Amino acid sequence: MTNGWTDIQNTDVVLAMGGNPAENHPCGFKWVLEAKRKRGAKVVSVDPRFNRTSAVSDHYVPIRSGTDIAFLGGLIHHALEHKRFHEEYVRLHTNALFLLEPGSELNEDGLFGGFDGTKYDRSRWRYVMDGSFAKRAGSLDDPNSVFQHLKRHFARYTPKVVAEICGCLEEDFLKAAEIVTSTGTRDRAGTVMYALGWTQHSTSVQIIRAAAILQLLLGNVGRPGGGVNALRGHANIQGGTDHGVAYHMLPGYLRMPIPSDTTLEKYLERTTPKPLSPTSMNYWAHTPELVVSLLKAHYGRSATQENQWAFHWLPKIADNYSWVYIFDHMYSGTIQGFLDFGMNPVANGPNTEKMIAALAKLEWAVITEAFETETAQFWKVAKDSPRTEVFLLPAAIFAEKDGFFTNSLCWAHWNNKATDPPG
Repeated sequence: MTNGWTDIQNTDVVLAMGGNPAENHPCGFKWVLEAKRKRGAKVVSVDPRFNRTSAVSDHYVPIRSGTDIAFLGGLIHHALEHKRFHEEYVRLHTNALFLLEPGSELNEDGLFGGFDGTKYDRSRWRYVMDGSFAKRAGSLDDPNSVFQHLKRHFARYTPKVVAEICGCLEEDFLKAAEIVTSTGTRDRAGTVMYALGWTQHSTSVQIIRAAAILQLLLGNVGRPGGGVNALRGHANIQGGTDHGVAYHMLPGYLRMPIPSDTTLEKYLERTTPKPLSPTSMNYWAHTPELVVSLLKAHYGRSATQENQWAFHWLPKIADNYSWVYIFDHMYSGTIQGFLDFGMNPVANGPNTEKMIAALAKLEWAVITEAFETETAQFWKVAKDSPRTEVFLLPAAIFAEKDGFFTNSLCWAHWNNKATDPPG
C-alpha cells in the first residue's frame, strides 16, 4: 500500500478493481465511506461480478475476467486523448520528458523493438544519456520522448476496443473514465484499490504497472488521498514483507545478497539505484545507510567498519526459494519433509491439484495451525494414497499472544494478548 487505509478518507475518487474491499476489508472500507460522506467522493467498481463494493459504488462496470489491462489502457488513453492528465506533475515528477534511443518502438503488431519471437532483448530499450543522467526533451510534444511513446502505445485502447475486449458498454466505460480522470488536477486526488484479483493474476505485474502509469499521469502518487493501494489480507501478510520473511528480501525491503556479492561494496554497487535525473528524490539512494543500520541492528558491537559491518555473515541466495518453487521440488521428490506455519498452500496456491500431489510425495509434513486447514487434511482428497505422515500441531492466533505486527502503513504496533490460548 502506498498510502494506507486511514488516508483514503482524503480521496475524491476510488477505483476498486481486482478486489472487493467492502466485503473482504470491512474495517478498512469505512475510510472509503468516510470519503464519500465528508468529501462527496465517487466510487467506481469494475469487476466481473456485482459485489458488495459495487452495491455502494456510484458507478459499476462489469468486465470479462482477465481484461483488466484493456480497461486500464482505456483509462490511460482517455486521459491522454482528452488532456485530462496533470501536465505539471507529469513534467516535473515522472520520466515523461526523458528521450529514448531508437530501437524500442512499437511495430504494427503491437510488439516493442527487440522481440525475437520468444522474448525481448531489453538491451535496446535505453534512454539517451547526457553524462550519467537521462537527456530530457524540451517539451512533452517531442516525438522521441517517453510521453509520446506512451501516447502512441495506448492510442489503440479506444472506447470501442475496450468495450469489445472487456464486454462492457462504451457508455459505461466512458462514464467511469470521466470520473477517474477528473482527478488529473492540482486540487483533486484519486486512489486505486486492488487485492488478490490482480496480485495473483497471471499478468499481475503488467496490470499493476498499468495502474501505476494511470496514477502517475493523473498526479496521484505521493500525495494524500492518492496512491496505488494493494489491500493486504491481515497483519502477518504485511509484516511478512516489511520484516523480510520472504526469501528474497531482508527487513525493510533490502535485497538479499547473492554469491557474487563477495564484499559489501559489491553488494551496494549492485543494489543501489543510480538516479537518472539530478533533481530525483530517490529513497533507495539511501541503501548504503539502510544496510549498515540493519547490520548494526543484527550484530551489535560485532558489526564494525573494519569488518564491513559483518556483511559476510549474511546468507547468500543462489536460486529461487519461493514457496511455489519449493512445491516444485516436493513434486519432483527432492524434498522429503515440510514444516508449515501460518499458511495454507493447498487453498492459496495457483494449482491445488499439484499442491496436493506434491504433499502426497513427502515422507512427513508438520502443519502448525489454529484449525484443520485444507493443507492439514490434503491426504483425505489425494488421488493416490499418500505415504506422508501428517502432524497437526495447535497454534495460538494473534489475539492469544503478545507481540509486534505492522499495519497497512508499515507502522509497527505492540499487540497485547486478549486471552490465553486454550489447552
